[in-house]
Order: sequence, then structure tokens, then C-alpha cells
Amino acid sequence: MRRLASFLIVVSVWSSPVLAQPSDQDPSVERIRLALQQPPPLVSSPPPPGTPGAPITFGPFTLVPPVLRGEMVRISFPIGEFVSRAVDGVAGWHHRRQEAAARREVADALNAWDAAVRIRARQ
Repeated sequence: MRRLASFLIVVSVWSSPVLAQPSDQDPSVERIRLALQQPPPLVSSPPPPGTPGAPITFGPFTLVPPVLRGEMVRISFPIGEFVSRAVDGVAGWHHRRQEAAARREVADALNAWDAAVRIRARQ
């Protein structure tokens, strides 16, 4: 235990001059140190149109660069988007149809009740 304690004291005494930094540093070194501490800005932009890597869209189709050998062109079509739009449209149509049927049922019930009240009022 004494050996470990003495070893730690010796190591801390020897390493303290290494960790200490001089106060009269060159300003350019300080500027470089500050620049290294800050993360670099991330700047990315899409490739300009007409370059081989830029996708070109024609309505729902997108022409993307070929990936495999022998491909002349690769066409992308957003099937999932169109299927979800169709499903949402059918669900909306079904909901509107049910609401219209409920409105007709309520209107018929109110008309029947109104007719019953008028018959009783005449008696």
C-alpha cells in the first residue's frame, strides 16, 4: 500500500510540469487551439441539375442515376405514397357515406316524431 501511494505521488510530481502550460503562448497557437475545439460547420447542398448524380423528376416518376452495370436509367416511383393516398381516399369516402346515412336517419326520426306530435295536437 505504501509503495502504491509513493508511486502515485512520484508520478503526480513528475507529470505536473508536463501538464502545465506556459503563459506566454504565441497568439497563432491559441487561435489554432480555439479553432480545433469548435466543430467544423456542415455545409451540404444538392448537386446542380443536369449532373449525373442529380435525380430528375417527371411528375410522379424520378429518374435516378444507374447503380448496376448495364443499366441505362433507373426510374423511381413512390408506390407507398400513392397506395396510402388511395387508402385514405377510400376511408374518407366511407366515412362521408356513413355520416350522410346517419344524418338521413336522424332527419327521418325527427320527421316521424314531428308528425306524431302534430297528430296528437289535432286530437
